[in-house]
Amino acid sequence: MKRFCLFVIIPIFVGCLLFRIHPAAGFQSEVAKEIRECRAQLAADATRTDVRLQLAKHYLHIEAYEQAAAEYRHVIGTGESGKSTVPLNPFRGNMSVAAEASYGLGLASAGLEKFDAAIAAYNRALAIAPDWAHIHAALGSAYANTHRYEEALAAYNIAVELQPDDAMIHHHLGNVYSKRGERDKAMRHQLRAVALAPALASAHYQLGRLYAQQKRWREAIAAYQTAYAHDAELLAALYHLAQAYRRSGDEAAAREQLARFEEQQSLLHPLHQLRGALQRTQASTERARILTNIGRLYLKSSFYERAVAAYQKAIGHDAQLATAYNGIGIAFAMQEKYPEALAAQQKALELQPDFAKAHAGLGFVYLMQSQRASNARLPEDNAALALKHYRRAVALEPQFLESRRKIGIILLNQKRYAEAAEVYQSILTLKPDDAEAYQNLGLCYAYQGQTEAALDALEQAVTLCLDLSSQPPFLVETYHLIGELLAAQGNVDAAASAYLASGLPKAYHALAQLYGKRGVKLDTAIGYAQKAIALAPNVASYYNTLALIAFRTGDSRQAETAIRKAVELEPENRNYREGLKQILKR
Repeated sequence: MKRFCLFVIIPIFVGCLLFRIHPAAGFQSEVAKEIRECRAQLAADATRTDVRLQLAKHYLHIEAYEQAAAEYRHVIGTGESGKSTVPLNPFRGNMSVAAEASYGLGLASAGLEKFDAAIAAYNRALAIAPDWAHIHAALGSAYANTHRYEEALAAYNIAVELQPDDAMIHHHLGNVYSKRGERDKAMRHQLRAVALAPALASAHYQLGRLYAQQKRWREAIAAYQTAYAHDAELLAALYHLAQAYRRSGDEAAAREQLARFEEQQSLLHPLHQLRGALQRTQASTERARILTNIGRLYLKSSFYERAVAAYQKAIGHDAQLATAYNGIGIAFAMQEKYPEALAAQQKALELQPDFAKAHAGLGFVYLMQSQRASNARLPEDNAALALKHYRRAVALEPQFLESRRKIGIILLNQKRYAEAAEVYQSILTLKPDDAEAYQNLGLCYAYQGQTEAALDALEQAVTLCLDLSSQPPFLVETYHLIGELLAAQGNVDAAASAYLASGLPKAYHALAQLYGKRGVKLDTAIGYAQKAIALAPNVASYYNTLALIAFRTGDSRQAETAIRKAVELEPENRNYREGLKQILKR
Protein backbone atom coordinates (compact mmCIF):
# COMPACT_ATOMS: atom_id res chain seq x y z
CA MET A 1 0.00 0.00 0.00
CA LYS A 2 2.77 2.41 0.85
CA ARG A 3 4.44 1.79 -2.49
CA PHE A 4 1.17 2.54 -4.26
CA CYS A 5 0.83 5.88 -2.49
CA LEU A 6 4.35 6.85 -3.54
CA PHE A 7 3.58 5.90 -7.10
CA VAL A 8 0.58 8.20 -7.13
CA ILE A 9 2.23 11.16 -5.46
CA ILE A 10 5.64 11.36 -7.05
CA PRO A 11 4.89 11.13 -10.79
CA ILE A 12 1.98 13.57 -10.53
CA PHE A 13 4.20 16.03 -8.71
CA VAL A 14 7.07 15.66 -11.17
CA GLY A 15 4.77 15.84 -14.18
CA CYS A 16 3.31 19.13 -12.99
CA LEU A 17 6.75 20.67 -12.56
CA LEU A 18 7.26 21.19 -16.27
CA PHE A 19 3.90 22.39 -17.47
CA ARG A 20 1.80 23.55 -14.51
CA ILE A 21 -1.39 22.26 -16.11
CA HIS A 22 -4.24 21.50 -13.72
CA PRO A 23 -6.25 18.29 -14.15
CA ALA A 24 -9.47 20.06 -15.09
CA ALA A 25 -8.00 22.03 -17.97
CA GLY A 26 -6.08 21.69 -21.21
CA PHE A 27 -5.44 18.12 -22.19
CA GLN A 28 -8.53 16.67 -20.56
CA SER A 29 -10.99 17.82 -23.18
CA GLU A 30 -8.73 18.08 -26.22
CA VAL A 31 -5.83 15.69 -25.76
CA ALA A 32 -6.69 13.25 -28.54
CA LYS A 33 -7.36 16.07 -30.97
CA GLU A 34 -4.15 17.88 -30.03
CA ILE A 35 -2.04 14.75 -30.42
CA ARG A 36 -3.59 14.14 -33.83
CA GLU A 37 -2.94 17.75 -34.89
CA CYS A 38 0.68 17.63 -33.71
CA ARG A 39 1.27 14.45 -35.66
CA ALA A 40 -0.27 15.99 -38.77
CA GLN A 41 1.92 19.08 -38.47
CA LEU A 42 5.05 16.97 -38.04
CA ALA A 43 4.10 14.86 -41.04
CA ALA A 44 4.03 18.08 -43.07
CA ASP A 45 7.17 19.54 -41.53
CA ALA A 46 9.33 17.31 -39.33
CA THR A 47 11.62 20.24 -38.39
CA ARG A 48 8.96 21.88 -36.17
CA THR A 49 10.71 21.54 -32.81
CA ASP A 50 7.99 23.49 -31.03
CA VAL A 51 5.35 21.06 -32.27
CA ARG A 52 7.44 18.05 -31.29
CA LEU A 53 7.89 19.43 -27.78
CA GLN A 54 4.16 19.99 -27.54
CA LEU A 55 3.49 16.44 -28.70
CA ALA A 56 5.94 15.09 -26.10
CA LYS A 57 4.17 17.12 -23.44
CA HIS A 58 0.83 15.58 -24.40
CA TYR A 59 2.37 12.12 -24.22
CA LEU A 60 3.61 12.86 -20.70
CA HIS A 61 0.14 13.93 -19.64
CA ILE A 62 -1.39 10.64 -20.75
CA GLU A 63 1.50 8.66 -19.20
CA ALA A 64 2.70 7.50 -22.63
CA TYR A 65 6.28 7.68 -21.42
CA GLU A 66 7.95 5.68 -24.20
CA GLN A 67 6.43 7.93 -26.87
CA ALA A 68 7.32 11.06 -24.89
CA ALA A 69 10.91 9.90 -24.47
CA ALA A 70 11.19 9.21 -28.21
CA GLU A 71 10.05 12.73 -29.08
CA TYR A 72 12.38 14.33 -26.55
CA ARG A 73 15.33 12.31 -27.85
CA HIS A 74 14.49 13.48 -31.35
CA VAL A 75 14.56 17.11 -30.21
CA ILE A 76 17.86 16.62 -28.37
CA GLY A 77 19.31 15.10 -31.50
CA THR A 78 18.03 18.01 -33.57
CA GLY A 79 19.22 20.68 -31.15
CA GLU A 80 17.92 24.17 -31.73
CA SER A 81 18.27 24.21 -35.48
CA GLY A 82 14.65 23.09 -36.10
CA LYS A 83 12.07 25.63 -37.27
CA SER A 84 10.08 27.18 -34.41
CA THR A 85 7.18 29.58 -34.99
CA VAL A 86 5.74 29.56 -31.44
CA PRO A 87 7.58 31.38 -28.62
CA LEU A 88 8.52 29.48 -25.49
CA ASN A 89 6.04 29.49 -22.63
CA PRO A 90 6.81 32.52 -20.42
CA PHE A 91 6.88 30.18 -17.40
CA ARG A 92 10.08 28.71 -18.78
CA GLY A 93 11.78 32.09 -19.04
CA ASN A 94 14.78 31.96 -21.38
CA MET A 95 15.44 28.27 -20.99
CA SER A 96 16.63 26.74 -24.25
CA VAL A 97 14.89 24.02 -26.20
CA ALA A 98 17.70 21.61 -25.36
CA ALA A 99 17.17 22.14 -21.62
CA GLU A 100 13.42 21.68 -21.95
CA ALA A 101 13.89 18.49 -23.96
CA SER A 102 16.42 17.10 -21.48
CA TYR A 103 14.11 17.87 -18.60
CA GLY A 104 11.18 16.26 -20.41
CA LEU A 105 13.29 13.20 -21.15
CA GLY A 106 14.07 12.98 -17.46
CA LEU A 107 10.35 13.06 -16.59
CA ALA A 108 9.60 10.37 -19.17
CA SER A 109 12.45 8.21 -17.86
CA ALA A 110 11.20 8.62 -14.29
CA GLY A 111 7.73 7.57 -15.44
CA LEU A 112 9.33 4.42 -16.83
CA GLU A 113 11.16 3.97 -13.49
CA LYS A 114 14.51 4.34 -15.25
CA PHE A 115 15.83 6.63 -12.58
CA ASP A 116 19.52 6.57 -13.52
CA ALA A 117 18.58 7.73 -17.02
CA ALA A 118 16.34 10.38 -15.49
CA ILE A 119 19.18 11.65 -13.28
CA ALA A 120 21.48 11.92 -16.29
CA ALA A 121 18.85 13.83 -18.27
CA TYR A 122 18.09 16.23 -15.39
CA ASN A 123 21.80 16.96 -14.94
CA ARG A 124 22.08 17.79 -18.65
CA ALA A 125 19.12 20.16 -18.27
CA LEU A 126 20.68 21.80 -15.19
CA ALA A 127 23.95 22.36 -17.04
CA ILE A 128 21.93 24.65 -19.32
CA ALA A 129 19.33 26.01 -16.88
CA PRO A 130 20.83 25.86 -13.36
CA ASP A 131 18.33 28.27 -11.80
CA TRP A 132 15.14 26.39 -12.53
CA ALA A 133 13.85 25.05 -9.22
CA HIS A 134 11.68 22.30 -10.60
CA ILE A 135 14.52 20.57 -12.40
CA HIS A 136 16.38 20.40 -9.09
CA ALA A 137 13.19 19.06 -7.45
CA ALA A 138 12.75 16.42 -10.15
CA LEU A 139 16.39 15.44 -9.68
CA GLY A 140 15.79 15.15 -5.94
CA SER A 141 12.79 12.90 -6.62
CA ALA A 142 14.89 10.61 -8.84
CA TYR A 143 17.63 10.39 -6.22
CA ALA A 144 15.04 9.62 -3.53
CA ASN A 145 13.59 6.82 -5.63
CA THR A 146 17.05 5.23 -5.78
CA HIS A 147 17.56 5.73 -2.01
CA ARG A 148 20.37 8.25 -2.56
CA TYR A 149 19.04 10.52 0.15
CA GLU A 150 22.13 12.69 0.63
CA GLU A 151 22.05 13.71 -3.01
CA ALA A 152 18.27 14.06 -2.90
CA LEU A 153 18.58 16.50 0.00
CA ALA A 154 21.13 18.56 -1.85
CA ALA A 155 18.89 18.81 -4.90
CA TYR A 156 15.71 19.59 -2.94
CA ASN A 157 17.45 22.22 -0.81
CA ILE A 158 18.55 24.05 -3.94
CA ALA A 159 15.00 23.78 -5.28
CA VAL A 160 13.43 25.17 -2.13
CA GLU A 161 15.94 28.03 -2.04
CA LEU A 162 15.04 28.92 -5.63
CA GLN A 163 11.29 28.42 -5.13
CA PRO A 164 10.52 28.88 -1.41
CA ASP A 165 6.72 29.01 -1.85
CA ASP A 166 6.24 25.68 -3.61
CA ALA A 167 4.30 23.34 -1.34
CA MET A 168 5.23 20.14 -3.18
CA ILE A 169 8.95 20.87 -2.96
CA HIS A 170 8.66 21.40 0.80
CA HIS A 171 6.59 18.22 1.09
CA HIS A 172 9.07 16.03 -0.76
CA LEU A 173 12.02 17.61 1.04
CA GLY A 174 10.24 16.77 4.30
CA ASN A 175 9.81 13.17 3.08
CA VAL A 176 13.56 12.82 2.53
CA TYR A 177 14.32 14.22 5.97
CA SER A 178 11.89 11.65 7.40
CA LYS A 179 13.77 8.87 5.61
CA ARG A 180 16.95 10.08 7.28
CA GLY A 181 15.30 10.26 10.70
CA GLU A 182 15.62 14.07 10.94
CA ARG A 183 12.16 14.62 12.39
CA ASP A 184 12.41 18.30 13.30
CA LYS A 185 13.42 19.29 9.78
CA ALA A 186 10.84 16.95 8.29
CA MET A 187 8.14 18.48 10.49
CA ARG A 188 9.16 22.02 9.56
CA HIS A 189 8.87 21.37 5.83
CA GLN A 190 5.60 19.42 6.07
CA LEU A 191 4.06 22.21 8.12
CA ARG A 192 5.24 24.70 5.53
CA ALA A 193 3.73 22.53 2.80
CA VAL A 194 0.27 22.44 4.39
CA ALA A 195 0.45 26.17 5.12
CA LEU A 196 1.04 26.78 1.42
CA ALA A 197 -1.41 24.10 0.23
CA PRO A 198 -3.97 23.20 2.95
CA ALA A 199 -5.56 20.49 0.77
CA LEU A 200 -2.28 18.60 0.19
CA ALA A 201 -3.39 15.26 1.64
CA SER A 202 -0.01 13.51 1.44
CA ALA A 203 1.63 16.26 3.52
CA HIS A 204 -1.04 15.93 6.23
CA TYR A 205 -0.48 12.18 6.18
CA GLN A 206 3.26 12.60 6.66
CA LEU A 207 2.59 15.01 9.51
CA GLY A 208 0.45 12.30 11.10
CA ARG A 209 3.34 9.84 10.84
CA LEU A 210 5.71 12.35 12.44
CA TYR A 211 3.28 13.13 15.29
CA ALA A 212 2.77 9.39 15.86
CA GLN A 213 6.53 8.86 16.17
CA GLN A 214 6.48 11.42 18.97
CA LYS A 215 3.38 9.78 20.54
CA ARG A 216 1.41 12.99 20.04
CA TRP A 217 -1.74 10.99 19.33
CA ARG A 218 -4.22 13.84 19.27
CA GLU A 219 -2.25 15.73 16.62
CA ALA A 220 -1.63 12.50 14.70
CA ILE A 221 -5.35 11.67 14.66
CA ALA A 222 -6.24 15.17 13.43
CA ALA A 223 -3.59 15.00 10.67
CA TYR A 224 -4.72 11.57 9.46
CA GLN A 225 -8.35 12.68 9.45
CA THR A 226 -7.47 15.76 7.39
CA ALA A 227 -5.41 13.69 4.97
CA TYR A 228 -8.23 11.25 4.32
CA ALA A 229 -10.80 14.05 4.06
CA HIS A 230 -8.78 15.55 1.20
CA ASP A 231 -8.01 12.25 -0.52
CA ALA A 232 -10.35 9.29 -0.01
CA GLU A 233 -7.93 7.11 -1.97
CA LEU A 234 -5.19 7.58 0.63
CA LEU A 235 -6.02 4.42 2.56
CA ALA A 236 -2.78 4.50 4.53
CA ALA A 237 -4.22 7.48 6.40
CA LEU A 238 -7.22 5.38 7.50
CA TYR A 239 -5.01 2.49 8.62
CA HIS A 240 -2.69 4.69 10.66
CA LEU A 241 -5.68 6.61 12.03
CA ALA A 242 -6.97 3.32 13.46
CA GLN A 243 -3.53 2.62 14.98
CA ALA A 244 -3.37 6.10 16.49
CA TYR A 245 -6.79 5.65 18.11
CA ARG A 246 -5.64 2.30 19.53
CA ARG A 247 -2.45 3.78 20.93
CA SER A 248 -4.43 6.63 22.48
CA GLY A 249 -6.68 4.11 24.24
CA ASP A 250 -9.84 4.58 22.14
CA GLU A 251 -10.49 0.97 21.11
CA ALA A 252 -14.00 1.63 19.79
CA ALA A 253 -12.79 4.33 17.40
CA ALA A 254 -9.84 2.12 16.39
CA ARG A 255 -12.16 -0.74 15.45
CA GLU A 256 -14.46 1.59 13.55
CA GLN A 257 -11.61 3.07 11.48
CA LEU A 258 -10.01 -0.32 10.87
CA ALA A 259 -13.33 -1.68 9.57
CA ARG A 260 -13.62 1.39 7.37
CA PHE A 261 -10.09 0.82 6.10
CA GLU A 262 -10.79 -2.83 5.26
CA GLU A 263 -14.00 -1.91 3.45
CA GLN A 264 -12.31 0.78 1.37
CA GLN A 265 -9.30 -1.44 0.71
CA SER A 266 -11.53 -4.12 -0.78
CA LEU A 267 -13.07 -1.50 -3.06
CA LEU A 268 -9.77 0.03 -4.16
CA HIS A 269 -7.65 -3.13 -4.37
CA PRO A 270 -8.68 -3.74 -8.01
CA LEU A 271 -7.65 -0.17 -8.79
CA HIS A 272 -4.20 -0.74 -7.31
CA GLN A 273 -3.85 -3.90 -9.38
CA LEU A 274 -4.73 -2.01 -12.55
CA ARG A 275 -2.22 0.70 -11.66
CA GLY A 276 0.44 -1.98 -11.33
CA ALA A 277 -0.54 -3.46 -14.70
CA LEU A 278 -0.33 0.00 -16.25
CA GLN A 279 3.23 0.37 -15.02
CA ARG A 280 4.20 -2.94 -16.56
CA THR A 281 3.10 -2.17 -20.12
CA GLN A 282 3.81 0.61 -22.61
CA ALA A 283 1.69 -0.73 -25.50
CA SER A 284 -0.85 1.99 -26.33
CA THR A 285 -3.79 -0.32 -26.96
CA GLU A 286 -3.27 -2.17 -23.70
CA ARG A 287 -2.71 1.05 -21.73
CA ALA A 288 -5.91 2.48 -23.19
CA ARG A 289 -7.82 -0.60 -22.02
CA ILE A 290 -6.32 -0.46 -18.53
CA LEU A 291 -6.94 3.27 -18.19
CA THR A 292 -10.56 2.76 -19.25
CA ASN A 293 -10.96 0.17 -16.51
CA ILE A 294 -9.33 2.54 -14.02
CA GLY A 295 -11.81 5.21 -15.06
CA ARG A 296 -14.68 2.76 -14.60
CA LEU A 297 -13.55 1.92 -11.05
CA TYR A 298 -13.14 5.59 -10.18
CA LEU A 299 -16.62 6.22 -11.54
CA LYS A 300 -18.05 3.38 -9.48
CA SER A 301 -16.36 4.80 -6.36
CA SER A 302 -17.69 8.34 -7.11
CA PHE A 303 -14.21 9.81 -7.81
CA TYR A 304 -15.58 11.69 -10.79
CA GLU A 305 -12.67 14.03 -11.55
CA ARG A 306 -10.23 11.14 -11.40
CA ALA A 307 -12.52 9.09 -13.60
CA VAL A 308 -12.50 11.83 -16.23
CA ALA A 309 -8.71 12.10 -16.08
CA ALA A 310 -8.27 8.33 -16.52
CA TYR A 311 -10.72 8.14 -19.41
CA GLN A 312 -9.06 11.12 -21.12
CA LYS A 313 -5.68 9.46 -20.86
CA ALA A 314 -7.22 6.34 -22.39
CA ILE A 315 -8.49 8.44 -25.29
CA GLY A 316 -5.02 9.92 -25.68
CA HIS A 317 -3.79 6.38 -26.34
CA ASP A 318 -6.77 5.40 -28.49
CA ALA A 319 -8.89 8.23 -29.89
CA GLN A 320 -11.52 5.76 -31.19
CA LEU A 321 -12.37 4.36 -27.76
CA ALA A 322 -16.13 4.83 -27.52
CA THR A 323 -16.33 3.26 -24.05
CA ALA A 324 -14.03 5.96 -22.66
CA TYR A 325 -16.21 8.76 -24.07
CA ASN A 326 -19.24 7.03 -22.56
CA GLY A 327 -17.54 6.89 -19.15
CA ILE A 328 -16.52 10.54 -19.35
CA GLY A 329 -20.10 11.47 -20.18
CA ILE A 330 -21.42 9.71 -17.08
CA ALA A 331 -18.75 11.34 -14.88
CA PHE A 332 -19.56 14.80 -16.26
CA ALA A 333 -23.28 14.19 -15.73
CA MET A 334 -22.65 13.27 -12.09
CA GLN A 335 -20.80 16.59 -11.76
CA GLU A 336 -23.78 18.37 -13.40
CA LYS A 337 -21.61 19.40 -16.36
CA TYR A 338 -24.37 18.63 -18.82
CA PRO A 339 -23.08 20.20 -22.07
CA GLU A 340 -19.78 18.33 -21.68
CA ALA A 341 -21.65 15.14 -20.79
CA LEU A 342 -23.84 15.38 -23.90
CA ALA A 343 -20.83 16.07 -26.13
CA ALA A 344 -19.00 13.03 -24.75
CA GLN A 345 -21.94 10.67 -25.29
CA GLN A 346 -22.54 12.04 -28.80
CA LYS A 347 -18.87 11.43 -29.59
CA ALA A 348 -19.25 7.85 -28.35
CA LEU A 349 -22.21 7.37 -30.71
CA GLU A 350 -20.31 8.98 -33.57
CA LEU A 351 -17.63 6.34 -33.11
CA GLN A 352 -20.07 3.48 -32.44
CA PRO A 353 -23.65 4.32 -33.60
CA ASP A 354 -25.22 1.18 -32.10
CA PHE A 355 -23.58 1.59 -28.68
CA ALA A 356 -26.44 0.91 -26.25
CA LYS A 357 -24.59 2.31 -23.23
CA ALA A 358 -24.02 5.63 -25.01
CA HIS A 359 -27.75 5.93 -25.75
CA ALA A 360 -28.41 5.11 -22.10
CA GLY A 361 -25.79 7.72 -21.18
CA LEU A 362 -27.62 10.36 -23.21
CA GLY A 363 -30.86 9.29 -21.57
CA PHE A 364 -29.21 9.70 -18.17
CA VAL A 365 -28.02 13.23 -18.97
CA TYR A 366 -31.43 14.32 -20.24
CA LEU A 367 -33.15 12.70 -17.26
CA MET A 368 -30.89 14.52 -14.80
CA GLN A 369 -31.48 17.79 -16.61
CA SER A 370 -35.23 17.20 -16.52
CA GLN A 371 -35.06 16.78 -12.75
CA ARG A 372 -33.00 19.94 -12.19
CA ALA A 373 -34.12 22.42 -14.83
CA SER A 374 -36.11 25.47 -13.74
CA ASN A 375 -37.64 26.31 -17.14
CA ALA A 376 -41.17 24.87 -17.13
CA ARG A 377 -40.92 23.64 -20.72
CA LEU A 378 -37.39 22.27 -20.54
CA PRO A 379 -38.04 19.34 -18.16
CA GLU A 380 -40.77 17.94 -20.44
CA ASP A 381 -38.52 18.22 -23.50
CA ASN A 382 -35.62 16.59 -21.69
CA ALA A 383 -37.79 13.80 -20.32
CA ALA A 384 -38.96 13.03 -23.85
CA LEU A 385 -35.37 12.91 -25.09
CA ALA A 386 -34.36 10.73 -22.15
CA LEU A 387 -37.21 8.33 -22.92
CA LYS A 388 -36.22 8.20 -26.59
CA HIS A 389 -32.60 7.28 -25.86
CA TYR A 390 -33.40 4.77 -23.12
CA ARG A 391 -35.81 3.04 -25.48
CA ARG A 392 -33.14 2.98 -28.15
CA ALA A 393 -30.72 1.42 -25.65
CA VAL A 394 -33.25 -1.30 -24.85
CA ALA A 395 -33.93 -1.92 -28.54
CA LEU A 396 -30.19 -2.42 -29.10
CA GLU A 397 -29.67 -4.46 -25.93
CA PRO A 398 -32.93 -6.04 -24.67
CA GLN A 399 -31.24 -7.35 -21.49
CA PHE A 400 -30.32 -3.79 -20.46
CA LEU A 401 -32.38 -3.77 -17.25
CA GLU A 402 -31.09 -0.43 -15.96
CA SER A 403 -32.44 1.33 -19.06
CA ARG A 404 -35.78 -0.39 -18.61
CA ARG A 405 -35.87 0.84 -15.00
CA LYS A 406 -35.21 4.39 -16.11
CA ILE A 407 -38.01 4.16 -18.69
CA GLY A 408 -40.33 3.02 -15.92
CA ILE A 409 -39.32 5.96 -13.71
CA ILE A 410 -39.93 8.48 -16.50
CA LEU A 411 -43.36 7.01 -17.29
CA LEU A 412 -44.29 6.99 -13.60
CA ASN A 413 -43.29 10.64 -13.29
CA GLN A 414 -45.41 11.42 -16.34
CA LYS A 415 -48.36 9.54 -14.75
CA ARG A 416 -48.43 7.07 -17.65
CA TYR A 417 -49.14 4.26 -15.24
CA ALA A 418 -50.38 1.59 -17.65
CA GLU A 419 -47.28 1.98 -19.84
CA ALA A 420 -45.01 1.99 -16.79
CA ALA A 421 -46.68 -1.22 -15.56
CA GLU A 422 -45.84 -2.89 -18.88
CA VAL A 423 -42.19 -1.87 -18.47
CA TYR A 424 -41.96 -3.33 -14.97
CA GLN A 425 -43.66 -6.52 -16.15
CA SER A 426 -40.99 -6.81 -18.86
CA ILE A 427 -38.28 -6.41 -16.20
CA LEU A 428 -39.85 -9.19 -14.14
CA THR A 429 -39.93 -11.42 -17.20
CA LEU A 430 -36.15 -11.01 -17.47
CA LYS A 431 -35.52 -11.00 -13.72
CA PRO A 432 -38.34 -12.63 -11.74
CA ASP A 433 -36.76 -11.91 -8.35
CA ASP A 434 -36.48 -8.13 -8.84
CA ALA A 435 -38.09 -6.79 -5.67
CA GLU A 436 -37.89 -3.15 -6.72
CA ALA A 437 -39.69 -3.91 -9.98
CA TYR A 438 -42.54 -5.46 -7.95
CA GLN A 439 -42.55 -2.38 -5.72
CA ASN A 440 -42.93 -0.03 -8.68
CA LEU A 441 -45.43 -2.31 -10.41
CA GLY A 442 -47.53 -2.17 -7.24
CA LEU A 443 -47.28 1.61 -7.33
CA CYS A 444 -48.51 1.64 -10.96
CA TYR A 445 -51.51 -0.54 -10.05
CA ALA A 446 -52.30 1.58 -6.99
CA TYR A 447 -52.40 4.76 -9.07
CA GLN A 448 -54.79 3.04 -11.46
CA GLY A 449 -57.11 2.01 -8.62
CA GLN A 450 -56.29 -1.69 -8.99
CA THR A 451 -55.95 -2.27 -5.24
CA GLU A 452 -55.81 -6.07 -5.17
CA ALA A 453 -53.25 -6.24 -7.97
CA ALA A 454 -51.23 -3.54 -6.20
CA LEU A 455 -51.28 -5.43 -2.91
CA ASP A 456 -50.25 -8.66 -4.61
CA ALA A 457 -47.24 -6.95 -6.25
CA LEU A 458 -46.21 -5.11 -3.08
CA GLU A 459 -46.46 -8.22 -0.93
CA GLN A 460 -44.30 -10.07 -3.46
CA ALA A 461 -41.74 -7.26 -3.14
CA VAL A 462 -41.74 -7.69 0.66
CA THR A 463 -41.31 -11.46 0.39
CA LEU A 464 -38.31 -11.06 -1.93
CA CYS A 465 -36.75 -8.38 0.29
CA LEU A 466 -36.98 -10.56 3.38
CA ASP A 467 -34.85 -13.17 1.64
CA LEU A 468 -32.03 -10.65 1.12
CA SER A 469 -29.08 -10.34 3.50
CA SER A 470 -29.79 -6.63 3.92
CA GLN A 471 -33.07 -4.85 3.40
CA PRO A 472 -33.14 -2.36 0.49
CA PRO A 473 -34.03 1.27 1.27
CA PHE A 474 -37.29 1.20 -0.68
CA LEU A 475 -38.80 -1.50 1.57
CA VAL A 476 -40.05 1.05 4.12
CA GLU A 477 -42.00 2.78 1.34
CA THR A 478 -43.41 -0.59 0.28
CA TYR A 479 -44.77 -1.19 3.77
CA HIS A 480 -46.17 2.32 3.89
CA LEU A 481 -48.00 1.91 0.60
CA ILE A 482 -49.41 -1.44 1.75
CA GLY A 483 -50.66 0.35 4.86
CA GLU A 484 -52.33 3.05 2.76
CA LEU A 485 -54.11 0.52 0.56
CA LEU A 486 -55.30 -1.61 3.48
CA ALA A 487 -56.48 1.49 5.36
CA ALA A 488 -58.50 2.54 2.31
CA GLN A 489 -60.13 -0.91 2.38
CA GLY A 490 -61.01 -0.44 6.05
CA ASN A 491 -58.68 -3.21 7.20
CA VAL A 492 -57.39 -1.23 10.17
CA ASP A 493 -55.42 -3.91 12.01
CA ALA A 494 -53.56 -5.09 8.88
CA ALA A 495 -52.94 -1.46 7.88
CA ALA A 496 -51.53 -0.70 11.34
CA SER A 497 -49.18 -3.66 11.10
CA ALA A 498 -47.87 -2.45 7.71
CA TYR A 499 -47.48 1.15 8.90
CA LEU A 500 -45.51 0.04 11.95
CA ALA A 501 -43.26 -2.12 9.77
CA SER A 502 -42.54 0.97 7.68
CA GLY A 503 -41.39 3.04 10.66
CA LEU A 504 -41.55 6.24 8.60
CA PRO A 505 -42.74 9.48 10.23
CA LYS A 506 -45.59 9.68 7.72
CA ALA A 507 -46.60 6.12 8.67
CA TYR A 508 -47.00 7.11 12.34
CA HIS A 509 -48.88 10.21 11.20
CA ALA A 510 -51.20 8.02 9.11
CA LEU A 511 -51.82 5.80 12.15
CA ALA A 512 -52.63 8.84 14.27
CA GLN A 513 -55.13 10.03 11.67
CA LEU A 514 -56.57 6.52 11.25
CA TYR A 515 -57.32 6.08 14.94
CA GLY A 516 -58.19 9.73 15.46
CA LYS A 517 -60.87 9.73 12.76
CA ARG A 518 -62.43 6.54 14.14
CA GLY A 519 -62.70 8.14 17.57
CA VAL A 520 -61.31 5.10 19.33
CA LYS A 521 -57.96 4.61 21.04
CA LEU A 522 -57.41 8.35 21.07
CA ASP A 523 -54.56 8.05 23.55
CA THR A 524 -52.89 5.62 21.13
CA ALA A 525 -53.54 8.08 18.31
CA ILE A 526 -51.86 10.85 20.31
CA GLY A 527 -48.87 8.60 20.92
CA TYR A 528 -48.51 7.96 17.20
CA ALA A 529 -48.76 11.68 16.43
CA GLN A 530 -46.07 12.42 19.00
CA LYS A 531 -43.86 9.68 17.48
CA ALA A 532 -44.26 11.23 14.02
CA ILE A 533 -43.25 14.62 15.44
CA ALA A 534 -40.25 13.14 17.25
CA LEU A 535 -39.02 11.63 13.96
CA ALA A 536 -39.78 14.73 11.85
CA PRO A 537 -40.09 17.78 14.12
CA ASN A 538 -40.48 20.35 11.32
CA VAL A 539 -43.63 19.05 9.59
CA ALA A 540 -46.56 21.37 10.38
CA SER A 541 -49.29 18.85 9.46
CA TYR A 542 -48.09 16.46 12.16
CA TYR A 543 -48.61 19.13 14.84
CA ASN A 544 -52.01 19.95 13.38
CA THR A 545 -53.08 16.30 13.65
CA LEU A 546 -51.84 16.15 17.25
CA ALA A 547 -53.77 19.35 18.03
CA LEU A 548 -57.03 17.95 16.56
CA ILE A 549 -56.79 14.68 18.49
CA ALA A 550 -55.79 16.40 21.75
CA PHE A 551 -58.68 18.80 21.30
CA ARG A 552 -61.08 15.84 20.99
CA THR A 553 -59.75 14.35 24.23
CA GLY A 554 -60.26 17.66 26.02
CA ASP A 555 -56.54 18.36 26.45
CA SER A 556 -56.73 22.02 25.39
CA ARG A 557 -53.25 22.85 26.63
CA GLN A 558 -51.57 20.20 24.45
CA ALA A 559 -53.86 21.12 21.54
CA GLU A 560 -52.90 24.80 21.83
CA THR A 561 -49.17 24.05 22.07
CA ALA A 562 -49.33 21.80 19.02
CA ILE A 563 -51.40 24.13 16.81
CA ARG A 564 -49.20 27.10 17.70
CA LYS A 565 -46.20 25.09 16.47
CA ALA A 566 -48.03 24.29 13.24
CA VAL A 567 -48.77 28.01 12.73
CA GLU A 568 -45.14 28.85 13.52
CA LEU A 569 -43.95 26.42 10.82
CA GLU A 570 -46.55 27.49 8.24
CA PRO A 571 -47.78 30.97 9.21
CA GLU A 572 -49.68 31.43 5.94
CA ASN A 573 -51.81 28.33 6.41
CA ARG A 574 -55.39 29.56 6.97
CA ASN A 575 -56.63 26.23 8.36
CA TYR A 576 -54.01 26.22 11.09
CA ARG A 577 -54.80 29.80 12.09
CA GLU A 578 -58.50 29.00 12.21
CA GLY A 579 -57.77 25.90 14.28
CA LEU A 580 -55.87 28.03 16.78
CA LYS A 581 -58.90 30.34 17.11
CA GLN A 582 -61.22 27.40 17.78
CA ILE A 583 -58.92 25.97 20.43
CA LEU A 584 -58.54 29.36 22.15
CA LYS A 585 -62.34 29.76 22.28
CA ARG A 586 -62.57 26.62 24.39
